Amino acid sequence: MKAAEVSARLRGLARGDTMLSLLDQVIVSGTRFATTVMVGRFGSESELGYYSLAFSVFVLLVGFQESLISIPYTVFVKRLSPDDQRKYGASSLAQAIGLNLIAMLVLLIACVLIQTTRGATGMIGLLWLLVALLPFLMLREFARRMAFAQLHVPTAMALDLAVSVLQLGGLAALALADQMTAGAAFLVTGIATGLSGLIWLTLVRSSFQWDRSRMRSDWVENIRFGKWVTGAQLTSVLQTYFAHWLLAAVIDERATGIYAACMTVVMLSNPFILGMSNVLSPKAAHAFAAGGAAAAAHLVWRFTGVMLSILCVFAALVGVFGNAIVVWIFDQQYGGHGAAILVLASGTIALGAGYSFASGLRAINRPAANFWAGIWGLVVTVVISSALVHRASILGTSLGLVSGFYVTAIYRLVAFRAAIVEMGRSEDPEGASASS
Repeated sequence: MKAAEVSARLRGLARGDTMLSLLDQVIVSGTRFATTVMVGRFGSESELGYYSLAFSVFVLLVGFQESLISIPYTVFVKRLSPDDQRKYGASSLAQAIGLNLIAMLVLLIACVLIQTTRGATGMIGLLWLLVALLPFLMLREFARRMAFAQLHVPTAMALDLAVSVLQLGGLAALALADQMTAGAAFLVTGIATGLSGLIWLTLVRSSFQWDRSRMRSDWVENIRFGKWVTGAQLTSVLQTYFAHWLLAAVIDERATGIYAACMTVVMLSNPFILGMSNVLSPKAAHAFAAGGAAAAAHLVWRFTGVMLSILCVFAALVGVFGNAIVVWIFDQQYGGHGAAILVLASGTIALGAGYSFASGLRAINRPAANFWAGIWGLVVTVVISSALVHRASILGTSLGLVSGFYVTAIYRLVAFRAAIVEMGRSEDPEGASASS
């Protein structure tokens, strides 16, 4: 099938899938935002702190599951026959269960060590609860990523909507009963995700065909591909949060809080960026499997153009009104950093482009380029932020972060374009020889 035919076929589905994916990401991000607000408003500052710390542990573990299992599944599944797809799905589910057991064991050991050395604390109790809830929380994440990989966006949306209704309903009941704590919020979240995930597993069980003979080879292949994705995600986390740690160490915690408030407004772009990426990643992988590098490249360029057009408008609006929005959401003491907000807002353009090219590089089997792009972006962020933090404080670290975002995006752009040209020559050797 020619690249143009593949692109035309995918274009018919792209608009509907993209809009549903964006709506789904709004549901997911909105539910997490509402949960955080309810814990902070109806609980206390310390309970919100406990919740945030425990949630960060969960996000880290989800990152490993996505890097080592979900993203490789997204890239490879459509290259297989329907029968092999069912076997690969079962193998991926088994890998997720095994990884979850390892994560539970690590958390369990950490809880024992912390409780032995520091005694019982509120955070320890929450970590013990997280050990018990982890299988249900991870199952939901596995389910929605598998649905996106198969381009079953309505399935992912139905799952996330069910979780949202159950979770927010349970939290509202806790608030009315004046029983809001971090542990109670996590328990409600675990019940909501567990019920929805188990229902999903029951409904799609026929999609799995167990074949023990291929489980080891699938795991080895996922590790070979996913190790680069894991490295890229770790560098991304370090790059994003380096400014928080630097400001706290060099200036004070108040500066970190103001910077976080500025970032909160700028990251209102996240539902759009992540929603577009949720659709682009599987579509690019499908296009590459069906039509080769040219089809994948055409799709990535189109998505990138749409993302950049919207993010440029977003950056301009936030750059103008960002300071007023920060003051309105938080308070007057957070204002006065319009220049930093403008810089951070401009960084969303590079962030969106970086996500787009990262999806393309994974789709064409170039995950290592994403890792090295992240390394160079991290180096630039650390060097510039460290050089400017004393003289420019929040503005300096903002310049460092955004500079790193642009270096990462440009590296991925160059690597993606070079890979597409190289693959185009190998796919069309006659054309390459004629042009030479």
